[in-house]
Amino acid sequence: MNTTPSYLKPSFEHDRKLVRRYYWQSLLRLWAGIGILVGCFIVLLVTLLSSLAARAGMHSGWNWGMVMAILWPALIPSVGVISTVRSYLNDLTEAGTPLTAEMFSSRPQRVLLSPLDPLSTYDLCAETLSGLALGMALGYHGPAVFRHSPFIGKIVLGPWRPLWLGRSTEVVVATEVDGPVEIRIRRRFGINFFCVQRGEALHAVQTIATHLQDQLAQRDRALRAVKREQELERAALQARLTALQAQVEPHFLFNTLANLKYLIRTDADTAQQMLDHLVGYLQNALPDMRSASSTLERELALARNYLSIMQIRMGQRLRFRIEAEDAALSRAVPPAMLISLVENAVKHGLERASRPGEIIISATLRGSELRVQVCDDGVGLTEQMGQGFGLANIHERLQLLYGERASLSVAASEQGGVRATLIIKE
Repeated sequence: MNTTPSYLKPSFEHDRKLVRRYYWQSLLRLWAGIGILVGCFIVLLVTLLSSLAARAGMHSGWNWGMVMAILWPALIPSVGVISTVRSYLNDLTEAGTPLTAEMFSSRPQRVLLSPLDPLSTYDLCAETLSGLALGMALGYHGPAVFRHSPFIGKIVLGPWRPLWLGRSTEVVVATEVDGPVEIRIRRRFGINFFCVQRGEALHAVQTIATHLQDQLAQRDRALRAVKREQELERAALQARLTALQAQVEPHFLFNTLANLKYLIRTDADTAQQMLDHLVGYLQNALPDMRSASSTLERELALARNYLSIMQIRMGQRLRFRIEAEDAALSRAVPPAMLISLVENAVKHGLERASRPGEIIISATLRGSELRVQVCDDGVGLTEQMGQGFGLANIHERLQLLYGERASLSVAASEQGGVRATLIIKE
């Protein structure tokens, strides 16, 4: 017994056009179903009577009285349909829910947009729709009966087999050219089409859409979290790389200015030449002072100016050559890295030697692999070689920038001295 006070009951009325449409549609569904059954029965009956009449030599004709006797009881269920429709409308009124066309539609549908690619979206749908939670939410008392076609992106589920006979629902993963991935959910045609629709089809479609939407939201949150983590790692990487590069730049500039200061006190003309080379060095270095990338051509220009400065300081003790293929000059390389190798060759190779020496810089390009070598014929590998942050800085920067696609090796040269080989692959 309903004890809700009359003043608390909803005062709205359903759309009269929708109500009339609901009544007529429910009756037509019933009559269509009964018509199909009766038609099949009449065909069988007439076939049987015709066969019997042919055997007895009698004239076979339509017995319309018999036909009406069959059709007349078929109209009785119409009273039950009207009662069912009225009961459902009363339930909606008590719940304060207005009637909509989707509630008595036998084939409602929903479309969801997926942030994933088609294959990942299909896998997510298959995993969700085959689960126990969805089957229980649909009232199946267990996992849904499941049929899937991965090649066309279709999944069909229902409470029993055969799926075409019962209340089955179809989920299709589709995408247009340059369009988003869509999940299309709709109720399939079945025997329930001829029954009074009380929102069961809409409930099934909405339940499936809700479960898929929840899973898509969880996957989207996970992807966003991964993306944020990658962005944070990238920002930390850039900050670390900038700090390492800031270490390198003052290192070179301090040594060059120290050499210039020495020559200003000893030889003004030579100091002027060194100053010219320093200006050339800075003109090439300053534009990329805070850049994460330079070109081989610019780095070779820096090395040439640096070696010219050191040649002025060391006199005949230092000779140098630069041999680079034209195709390699435009390749991107980290700034200040080549200079660090050249400075090591001068400081640890030639300055410690008691004889004249030579530094050879070569650059070759083989496919996607750039190979840069700095060779000297100085004292060779020593305990001091590689100490400090010079080579360690290069190794760390290469790892940060290229990972396994770059390497630096330092080995004894066959002609004596040291050969440093830098390899960078695109």
